Amino acid sequence: MVNQHCTFEYIMTLGVDSIHDTIGIIELMLPFANEFANLSNIAFFKPVLKKNIYPHHDSPSRLLFDVLALIGIALNVSRYTESTNDWRKGFGKGLIYLILAFAIPNIIMDKILDFITSNKYIKGLIGLVIIYILEIIIHKAICIYDSYLDENFPK
Repeated sequence: MVNQHCTFEYIMTLGVDSIHDTIGIIELMLPFANEFANLSNIAFFKPVLKKNIYPHHDSPSRLLFDVLALIGIALNVSRYTESTNDWRKGFGKGLIYLILAFAIPNIIMDKILDFITSNKYIKGLIGLVIIYILEIIIHKAICIYDSYLDENFPK
């Protein structure tokens, strides 16, 4: 039996139609807060306002956005652990989010965008597409992990 959150439609829409509260929206968006800040910086703040809100070195503003992303990941872990009543599933979701929503984008997003185009607005648009693709991969990876746990380590 396929879990509702593992259907093709749910994964492709990121489960947006099942979000019924502000916390659900925060849960979806916050893990990528640092990348949204980075994209806003590339497409708007640096070129238009001449402000660098997400510099590529340690700074209070960068730390703020990174902490917001980590809070979003922690929120996902806690809500998923509660909804599945399985700490292993919550832990797995957290690990998947840390790797795919935090570590990998921090390492490669700028390189990918610089490789594709020098146009700041196109970079912003492509960055949003990359975040969407990463969210799809995250949702699918969580389904694979959950299925593995259910089949091999039933409660």
